[in-house]
Amino acid sequence: MNRRYRGLACNHCKSLCPSDAIRFHENRIVLDKDQCAGCGLCFSECPTEVFGSRRWDETSIIGRIEERGWTVTEFFCGRHLHPYLDDKNRERGAIQLPACLGIVTLGCWYEAGLKTEIELRLDQCEQCPLAKTIPRLKYNIETASEWIAASGHTPRFTLIYQSGQSKVDKSLKAVEAGLKVTSRRDLFLSFVKAGRKEAADYALNAEAQSFPQHALDSPGHYLPSWRKRLADVYCQNRIEGFPPTSWPTIAINNQCVHCGLCVLLCPSGALQRIIKDGICAYHFTSGHCIDCRICQLVCETKAISREREKVEKPFESTCIYSSPVDECRRCGSVASDFHNHLCYRCAQEASIDQEFRDVCETLLISTKD
Repeated sequence: MNRRYRGLACNHCKSLCPSDAIRFHENRIVLDKDQCAGCGLCFSECPTEVFGSRRWDETSIIGRIEERGWTVTEFFCGRHLHPYLDDKNRERGAIQLPACLGIVTLGCWYEAGLKTEIELRLDQCEQCPLAKTIPRLKYNIETASEWIAASGHTPRFTLIYQSGQSKVDKSLKAVEAGLKVTSRRDLFLSFVKAGRKEAADYALNAEAQSFPQHALDSPGHYLPSWRKRLADVYCQNRIEGFPPTSWPTIAINNQCVHCGLCVLLCPSGALQRIIKDGICAYHFTSGHCIDCRICQLVCETKAISREREKVEKPFESTCIYSSPVDECRRCGSVASDFHNHLCYRCAQEASIDQEFRDVCETLLISTKD
C-alpha cells in the first residue's frame, strides 16, 4: 500500500515489531534478518499479507484441534521451555507454535475459539525479549471474542500468567502445529523438534522477508487469506438474533462525482461499483474492509466518511449510495454532469482549457495596447 498510495503511511509492521528489525526506505520495507527474532507478528498484522513463509500454515492449527477433538486446548509459543500434553485426559490437549502466539491471525483465533476452549500460556513471557507482542495478542483475543459473541456463541479464552503445575513430565510434549509438512523427513523432524526453541528460529526467521509477487507487479485487490476464510466461517456459524459487533463502515454523500478512484484504489475490494440502466450504485462489504482510509484520502470532493458501527451481516455486500449518471461525451466514462455531459476529469480539463484561452486573449489584448 505504501508503494502504491502516497500519503497512506501504513506502518503496522514497523511499529509493532518487538525487535526493531523492520524499517522503511523509499516506501519499501527493509528487514534486518540478523535483528529479526522470528516472532511472526508481522505475518498476522499486515493488512495486505505482505509477509509470509513457505513453512507457515495456520490452518494446520484448526486441523489439529478437529483431528484430536479437544474440549480444552492450551497454546504455547515456540520459546516456551516446558510445553506439555497430559495424555491421561483425552479431552484436553496442547499445541506449540513455531513462533510467538502473536503470529496467529484474528480469523484463526475466531475459528479455533468456536471449536475448543482456549488457554494461552503466558507464564514465561515476562522475561522473554519478545514480550512486547503480548498487548497485540490481547487485542486480537478480545476482538475474536467479540466476533464469537456476535455469532451467538460463548467466547472461551483464558490467559495463564502463572504455571499451576510444579512438575512437568518432559516426555509428554505438546503437539506441534502451524508448519507445513511436505515430506516424511519433514514429518519426522517436526516431531523431533516439537517443543524446542530452535523451531521458531528455523521455521520463520529465514523467510520473514518474503513478498507475494502479486503485491508488487499487478494492480488489483489483496484481501488476506485469513479474511477470506473468516467470511465463510463467520457466515456458517452465525446464529440470528444476537447483538452485532462493530466493523468498519463508510458513507458516500451527494458530493460524489463518480470519478471511480475510491473503487479503483481499494486494496481489498471491499468497495465495488455497479452501473446499470443509468444508475451508478456503490456496494460495500464491512468484513472485507481493512480500514486503510485510502478511499477517504483519494476522494477529491470529500464525499466519503468513515466510521465503526454495529453491523449485523458484515460479509454481506450492501448498497451505500446510488444516483443517476450520464455518459461523458468526450471519453465515454461515467458522468454526473447532465448539463455539459462531461465526467469529472473532462470537466476539469475543459475548465483549464477555458482559463488558458482567457489568459491568451488577455495577453493579446495587452500586446495590441
